[in-house]
Amino acid sequence: MSKTYKVTKVESQKRPGRYNIYLNDEYAFPISEEVLIKFVIFKGTELTSVLVEQIKAADSVSKLYGKAVDFISYRQRTEYEVRTKLQTLSENEEAIESTIEKLKQIKLLDDENYANSYVRQIADGQAKGPQAGIRYLKQKGIAEVLITNALDEFYPETTVRENATVLAQKLFDHQNRYPYNKRIEKAKLALMRKGFGFDVIDQAISQIDAEIDEDEQSQLLKQAGMKLWKKYRAEEPYQRRQKLKQSLYRKGFDFDAIDDFVDEVERN
Repeated sequence: MSKTYKVTKVESQKRPGRYNIYLNDEYAFPISEEVLIKFVIFKGTELTSVLVEQIKAADSVSKLYGKAVDFISYRQRTEYEVRTKLQTLSENEEAIESTIEKLKQIKLLDDENYANSYVRQIADGQAKGPQAGIRYLKQKGIAEVLITNALDEFYPETTVRENATVLAQKLFDHQNRYPYNKRIEKAKLALMRKGFGFDVIDQAISQIDAEIDEDEQSQLLKQAGMKLWKKYRAEEPYQRRQKLKQSLYRKGFDFDAIDDFVDEVERN
């Protein structure tokens, strides 16, 4: 037979919205205001032992919910992030799922909105391609269908290509201390890391506005070449020549220009 208890005192805690419950003149357990109202608990209320356990369970869910709301309050979170966080706070999977569902019902958790917002952000920011968005959202546990829908709606192919073209020019201009070919190579690699596809990168690179300053390229070649020429001075003439050419080619200099430089430096 279930034992019966009488609520003899409902005491407010220092923390707002929390109460201490006394049964039969002894402290029994704490509960939230939400649970207090839900179970209509006040002085004089009689509770069975079964009901006491239900109240305690409800308070566990209530506390977990409060921690989830606090976690979300700092920034927008995904369902995966919140579930992972709650699993570090509780082993009660039923309470965790109940909390997740409640958050979804009131739209504090909305993976579709999260995906849409993030994709809009990278599309408007012009600094990342769609593959970067896919990687990030997958890490956050967003379903593939939501990622695909967000990209289709908020990051269409035309915008991807426009962003890649703008970014390619910026990247190319930023690398002005390098030879032309190296600048192109670095721009390509950066676009790849930023999540753009190969065909998009090729198109963006082909549209770079680049006036080659022959005098500047010649000066860069001379500076790098003389440094390497001295570096390989202990080598046999043929080896010195080959190593110099290979090193300059790896640095992005034009092959014909390298030959001309090597011929000149050997004549002198």
